[in-house]
Amino acid sequence: MTEIKQQHSTDVKNIQEQMKSFFARKQKVKIYHGSTNSTRAQKFEKDKFIDVSRLDRVVEININEQYILVEPNVPMDKLVEATLKHRLVPPVVPELPGITVGGSIQGGAGESSSFKYGGVHDCCFEYEIVLGNGELITASPKQNQDLFYGTACSYGSLGIITLVKLRLVPAKDFVHLTYHTVKSFDQAISLTEKKIGEAVDFVDGILFAKNRGVVMVGNFTDKNNLPVSTFSNRSDEWFYLHADKISKQHISCEEIIPIKDYFFRYDRGTFWLGHHALSFFKIPFTRLTRFILDRGLKARALSKVGQATSVSQYYFVQDLSLPKENVLRFLQFVDKELHIYPLWLCPLRPAGQDKFAPNCIETNLVINVGVWGEVNRDYFNFIRANRDVENKVRELGGRKVLYAHAYYPRDEFWKIYDYKWYNMLREKYFANSVFPDIYDKTKVSEKYKPSIFVGIWKALRSSKLPVS
Repeated sequence: MTEIKQQHSTDVKNIQEQMKSFFARKQKVKIYHGSTNSTRAQKFEKDKFIDVSRLDRVVEININEQYILVEPNVPMDKLVEATLKHRLVPPVVPELPGITVGGSIQGGAGESSSFKYGGVHDCCFEYEIVLGNGELITASPKQNQDLFYGTACSYGSLGIITLVKLRLVPAKDFVHLTYHTVKSFDQAISLTEKKIGEAVDFVDGILFAKNRGVVMVGNFTDKNNLPVSTFSNRSDEWFYLHADKISKQHISCEEIIPIKDYFFRYDRGTFWLGHHALSFFKIPFTRLTRFILDRGLKARALSKVGQATSVSQYYFVQDLSLPKENVLRFLQFVDKELHIYPLWLCPLRPAGQDKFAPNCIETNLVINVGVWGEVNRDYFNFIRANRDVENKVRELGGRKVLYAHAYYPRDEFWKIYDYKWYNMLREKYFANSVFPDIYDKTKVSEKYKPSIFVGIWKALRSSKLPVS
């Protein structure tokens, strides 16, 4: 056994012993991972959580069989760095480098290759899981199949993932990206559907207004004579601003992007939420301010500030997955009722047996719409906007991605998801007495009390970010 495997085994045995203690006392427990990309406030009380933050290692890469054994707290940038040494990558790489393997499985993460592969959970061969009674089992399509499919997007309510066997695919050094300008919702949807039917590796889109956007189509490539664009350096423009400029000036545009710059192209500015962060503090949104504050405007830093300050009820941050035939109606609803732009479009392959997955929708194509922006800061209006969206998504046969705020009444939530199936899994795998159920884990039932400056100070200190 390698040293890393021995360390893994030791840490898992410790988690098992803690879990057995909670199970014996029939005490509810939370799982502390060390970081989160959820927009809900996270609170951990002493003696009421299990710390699994040490599970952050790449255990093994099998080049011949093209898979990786990886612990759940490995972030995407570390994962990609490890696999690219062998010219391999995971089929789906969520766009923010701090998103972890476990978080992407439990949270239903997808990206611009998801039209082909589905979510990260759809790329997993098996999970090692500590159950509520402390037992360690393997779940796969052939072994404990029901738990394998139930675990995806269950937000840790069925067990603790301690190891993941994840598929890998061949990669190249660059992505050849083509920007296609679109001038309507209809055109964006139809072009997206057309492009995923072609031999391409990546497709996503940004709508900057009702009548202007881009659909971006990418393929793995080696370096050629096209211009090279990068998005990870302090002096680079934020990716969405780069795409915005192209949408105003070109019908189409081609370039090549280094593979890591492509995967994490939305890191700087966290898509466009960094713009809202500067606006909140009345800091001018200029190239100079973005350059000076670059480190604090990356996704990891903005997520920590958001958690520490509890300002998430000032902003609407939701991913909504719709069957393609109803996406137009949803975009029209967002345009009329929320007036939020830009909007992100990400096509997803429909899920199979993963009943909690946001792409578990009866259609031949799911399109995720990322709706991230400012709404009326009055608490009543914020809740009303969320409930209006929840009702509209349900009416249109869609689903929310539950990393974000959910305000469903319990009975309404269980009309969307299969309670009988879920409760059977919780009983069978000893989850009921120790893990909060998924509704309790994902609902927001309180008004958050922002602590702006104290929170920012704590976030800056914990991130080792410069204060000045």
